[in-house]
Amino acid sequence: MSKFIELVKNEYSNYTSNVKKSIIVLSILTIAFALSALWILLFGLGYTDMNNIMAWGLWIVGDLSLIVLGGGAFFTSFLLYIFRRDEFQPIINSALLIGFLCYLFTFVFLVCDIGQPLRAWFAYVYPNWGHHLLPQSMLTEVIFCITLYFIILVIEMTPVALEHKFLDKFPVIHTISHYMHKLMWIAAAVGTFLSFFHQGSLGGTYGVLFAKPGWFRPFLISHLPHTFFIFVLSALAAGPSMSILATWFAGKMKKKEIIPFKTLVSLARVSGFMFILFFLYRIWDVYMMSVKFVPSFDRSYYDLWGGFYGMWMLVLELLFCFIPVILLNIKKYRENEKTLIIGVGSAVLGMIMNRATATLHGFSVPNFPWKDFMSYAPSLTEWLVTIGIFSTMALVYMWCSKYLPLYPHLEKQEQAH
Repeated sequence: MSKFIELVKNEYSNYTSNVKKSIIVLSILTIAFALSALWILLFGLGYTDMNNIMAWGLWIVGDLSLIVLGGGAFFTSFLLYIFRRDEFQPIINSALLIGFLCYLFTFVFLVCDIGQPLRAWFAYVYPNWGHHLLPQSMLTEVIFCITLYFIILVIEMTPVALEHKFLDKFPVIHTISHYMHKLMWIAAAVGTFLSFFHQGSLGGTYGVLFAKPGWFRPFLISHLPHTFFIFVLSALAAGPSMSILATWFAGKMKKKEIIPFKTLVSLARVSGFMFILFFLYRIWDVYMMSVKFVPSFDRSYYDLWGGFYGMWMLVLELLFCFIPVILLNIKKYRENEKTLIIGVGSAVLGMIMNRATATLHGFSVPNFPWKDFMSYAPSLTEWLVTIGIFSTMALVYMWCSKYLPLYPHLEKQEQAH
């Protein structure tokens, strides 16, 4: 035990003062998360502010945010391995790790949220299948696709782990890692296919609920509600921005250029273009809700924005999503580090607001106009679990950035010196 404590002390002493402070704060929040999660798992959801009407709360907002922000993994892999955009090679390992952590902690959120975590395996053993083995429920399709895609992420992260200096010395492990990289295009293709459907089906889960005036989007062109495509576009837009933001922060912590700035600019250009498509689609969505979908309930779209989760949520979401449309698509802003980071930071906040608006506002809207808006304020336990999960992810990312070969550009620089 004393040797372990000594090892921890030596490890801690190697960091700069700013990193040490960050580690202390993140560790405290991680411990708070572990205790809060244990409390929930032992004593149930009665310690949250959720109820039978507000069935999804802060945890599902966090869960959906992780899934959309983890979209950088499949999209960057697709661009690199399928479209052969080699300029994204320096950031691919970091993007994959971010995706891996996002999906891993998605399951942690779900374990806390389902209320009876010991029955989590029911989703796999008793799925809601329809005719001809097609999913009857969009959430059935989501849980299977998320699980399979997480397995793909494990496969994609394996050669990164095998390239550790200690393991790479062994010829067998080096050969395995080499050929896994050669075949990575298969994982990228399968991962993109799975991601397209589970990202979209999460949006479709809201759009098919015909009893909810704040969510229902009838089928128009396809057999899918257009929230399906909104969620897909949001992952394509925000995922790369999250990868840029995380690697930028990592570089600031290390005080080194871990990713070439031109790589960040190239990925920001892709993200900015996708934000144009997403923003236009979202505006069209608001328009159709105003003139067609909500009036079919004999309601006014504006009247749906009452209660605490009101119009301010939509305004903030559209504002945050509009900023990257400008900053990531105009060259002089995109190539300026300060405005680039403001753009991708706003992109991340915009997607979190999008998921918060869909979930919290959608549940708060009464099914009938004579009923009051539902109130919901996350309990302290919910906040500690949510903040603690993001803190734990940050700690794991910091640890991996030190011990795994995430940044080929940085390693080449160190070898040159």
